[in-house]
Amino acid sequence: MNLTHADRSTLKDQTVEFPVQAVLDRPTAPATSRAPRLYVLDLLRFFAAMAVVAYHLLFADARESWGANTADLFGASLRQAASYGWLGVELFFMISGFVICMSSWGRSLSDFFTSRITRLMPAYLFAVVLTASVLMLWPQPGEKAPDLRQIIGNLTMAQNLLQLNNLDEPYWTLLIELKFYLLFLIVVAFGVTYRRVLMFCMIWTTLALFAHSSDFKLLTLVIEPRFTSYFVAGMALYLIHRFGQSLLLWCIVGFSFAINAVMLDSRVAPLVKSGLPMSWKVSLILVAFFYLLMIGIALGWFARIQWRGLVTIGALTYPLYLIHSANGRTVIRHLRDDVPPWLLLGGVVGGAVLLAYVVHRFVERPLSRALRNGLKSSFQKVRAASESRDPVDAVPPEGDQLVRRQPDPLPWPATHRDPPSDR
Repeated sequence: MNLTHADRSTLKDQTVEFPVQAVLDRPTAPATSRAPRLYVLDLLRFFAAMAVVAYHLLFADARESWGANTADLFGASLRQAASYGWLGVELFFMISGFVICMSSWGRSLSDFFTSRITRLMPAYLFAVVLTASVLMLWPQPGEKAPDLRQIIGNLTMAQNLLQLNNLDEPYWTLLIELKFYLLFLIVVAFGVTYRRVLMFCMIWTTLALFAHSSDFKLLTLVIEPRFTSYFVAGMALYLIHRFGQSLLLWCIVGFSFAINAVMLDSRVAPLVKSGLPMSWKVSLILVAFFYLLMIGIALGWFARIQWRGLVTIGALTYPLYLIHSANGRTVIRHLRDDVPPWLLLGGVVGGAVLLAYVVHRFVERPLSRALRNGLKSSFQKVRAASESRDPVDAVPPEGDQLVRRQPDPLPWPATHRDPPSDR
């Protein structure tokens, strides 16, 4: 087929956006001014982490660690309060739904992927290496030292899918977080909007109910019905925070709470069955309190909290969560006969917080920066490869050499002439 001069000019000037480039680069919302930081979320994250720390050090297998009943060492009231520290995980999931919805607004798929990887992996890889080293030198009572296969599997963060045991107890929650991110990638790929987040909440909740009531193991594995409603409630509360209240959003929050109340029994029942003093009603009251706190954040009750030091405190949450359990118990077992209990407990918790700061300052920051730069470079190569393709390669040249499309000089797709939003 012979092309006229006009046809060739049209092809030369035409901008073609390829699917890979469109998905990676598409900004998901118009550029808007950055909202004020919610410092209270940093404080709430740290509170949730400390609840989990208390549970692992004072309640879960505490007799093996301390060689005595922690109620005798620290008082029955403290031990009983620590026994409900596992609910800090549920609070984490609510915060995650709120924060991920907030941070993904106006982000492209590549930005979202990069932010999640650089947030999760550096501290996690360090924690796996540290914990594996400690457990190889001082195995937990009644357990074998981890072998190389288990260590390598844990480095992937997908050890449960590989049917391997977690090196440390807190790691089980990370796969659930990853599943949430992967599911929410669908919304990010199409562009995060009010309507799409609403649809995502409704569809995910519906699938969770079907998964809970069926024996479809694959659906249960992907959807994680026990924890879905915590994420959904967090997302709905962010929509209330960003766009204001509506009956539909409050219905989603209320329905999520009802589901959490029912499914909370699946978390409490195994503990009661093992002989632990656990109450579903007390657990429900605490979950209701978490909902009240998150509702307060959505409605701006805590807007006066503006201390910037909370940013650092919030940054310690993730490394503290990763390193406190097996490492802390090991220290307690080796020093319990030589150090008074309260001094040892304070030293272990304080040492874990200090180590978390060291990890954040000297591991997370530099590795996250290097990883972010590497991923950005990788996605730039994907875009360059997409732009270098011939947009009219289906048209036989037959003597006339078609002019190949030149890469768009803008760093975002040519269909978007305004820079993508930073929000």
